[in-house]
Amino acid sequence: MLKLLLIFAFVVNSVLSDLCGNSSEYKCRCKRVPEPNTRLPVIVADCSDLNIDAFPSNVDNDINVLKLSVNDIEALDPNPSKIVSNDLQTLDLSYNKIASINDEFFLGIPNLRELDLSHNLITSLDDDSVFQNLNQLERLDLSFNKLQTLPDLLFMKLPNLKYLDLSYNPLGGFLTGSQDELKQKLRLSVNVTSLSLNGLNISNIPSTYFDDFNDLTYLSLADNSLDNIPAVPYSVEHLDMSGNNLTFVSARYLNYHSLKVLHLNRMPSLKEIHHYAFYNLVALEKLSITDCPNLKKFSDLAFDVASKNNHLHPKYLSLARNGLQKLNDTYKYFFRSMDHVDLTQNRWRCDCDILWLKEFEHVLYMPSEIRCFVPGEIKHKSILDLKEKDMPDCYPAIYGKKSHRILIIVLVSAVLVLIGLIFYLLRYPVNWLGSKNPIGPNSPYNLAATGE
Repeated sequence: MLKLLLIFAFVVNSVLSDLCGNSSEYKCRCKRVPEPNTRLPVIVADCSDLNIDAFPSNVDNDINVLKLSVNDIEALDPNPSKIVSNDLQTLDLSYNKIASINDEFFLGIPNLRELDLSHNLITSLDDDSVFQNLNQLERLDLSFNKLQTLPDLLFMKLPNLKYLDLSYNPLGGFLTGSQDELKQKLRLSVNVTSLSLNGLNISNIPSTYFDDFNDLTYLSLADNSLDNIPAVPYSVEHLDMSGNNLTFVSARYLNYHSLKVLHLNRMPSLKEIHHYAFYNLVALEKLSITDCPNLKKFSDLAFDVASKNNHLHPKYLSLARNGLQKLNDTYKYFFRSMDHVDLTQNRWRCDCDILWLKEFEHVLYMPSEIRCFVPGEIKHKSILDLKEKDMPDCYPAIYGKKSHRILIIVLVSAVLVLIGLIFYLLRYPVNWLGSKNPIGPNSPYNLAATGE
C-alpha cells in the first residue's frame, strides 16, 4: 500500500510539473479527487478560463479529466498538439471558439468517455470519421454550435454512445422534409439513453422513428415546431416538450407508464388540458406546465376524479405564470401527498371555491405570491391573506346568507324612504294634499268673493 501511495504521489508531482507546476506556461489547477462510481482516485487538470488560444502540447498521459472550457481555442489540429493518452476519460472544450476539427485529432485518446464541444463555432464535421477510434465514448455534447449538416453515419460509429445533445444548432433545414428525412439523416445507435434535440426547428417526427430505442429514458424536444407530442418509447422517464406549438394536451398522446417527469412550458398556443390527459401516467412524479398565458382552465378531471384515483401520486406540480382562473378543490387529494406546488402569477378568481388552498401553505411555493386577479376590490391581495370581511358570501355564519343580506338591505332602504316621506308630509302638509279649491282669500267659498 505504501508503495502504491508513493507511485501515485510521483504521478501527481509529474503532472504538476508538466502541466500545472510553476514552470508550466498554463498554470492549470490540478487535484486528485475520488471517481464518483468507483471511488478510485483520478487526476483532474482544470485549465479553464486561462486565455489559452491553442490546445496544450504537453498534456500528461496520466491526466484523467482535462477541462479547457472558457478559453480562446479556435481549432483542433493534431499538429503540434496531438493528444496521446490512454488515461484521459473526460475532455471539456466548451465555450471556446473552435470552428474546425481535424479527423485525426482524437486518434490518440481511445478511452475517452465524455467529450463536451458545446458553445463553439463548429459549422460542419467533414465526414463520419471525425470521432474515429472513440469506441468507448458515452457522452457527446455538440449543443450551441453552428452545425447545418451532419455526416450520415457519424453517430453509428459510436457504439457505446449513451448521451447525445445536438440542441440549438441550425439543423432544421437539414433534418426536415419527407416523413423519413429525420430517420435517414439522424441515425443513432439504439443504445442511446439520453437525447436532446432542442431548438432544431423540427416540425415532424415520424411515428416509427423511436421504435427501436428501447433504452431511451431521457428525451428533450423543446423549442421546436411540433404540433403534438410524437410517439416516443415506452421506456422514456423524462420528456420535455416545452416551447412547441401544442394547442391541447390529451391522453391520446400520453400513454407512457414509465414517464416520471413531463415539461410542457412556454407555449402561448396551449389552451386546453383535456379530461383524463394524465390518467395513464401512473409513474408521474413531476408535472410542469408554466408560461402558457392562454391556458385559462386546468381540467377538473385531468387526472380522473382525484378523490378516487389511487394509482397516481405526483410529488411536484408547477402551474406558474399561466392564465388560470380557478382550480377545483378535488385537487386537495393530490396536494396532501405533494412536496411542491407552484401556482404563482396566474389570474385567480377569488371566490369561495379557492379558499381551500389556504390549508396547503406548507406545500405551496411562495404562497404569498398567489394573488387575486378578480374581483377588483381585492385585486393583488394574497389568497392566504384573505379575511372573512373580504369574502362575506363565504362566511354565512358570520355575515348571514347573501339572500338574507339583500333582504335586510331592501327593508332598511324601505324604512329610510318611509321616514323621509313622513318628514316631507309633516313639513309640507297642504302642498302635499294638492286640493284644487283650497280655503283662502281666493276660495269660491269666501263670502267676500261672492259679494254677499
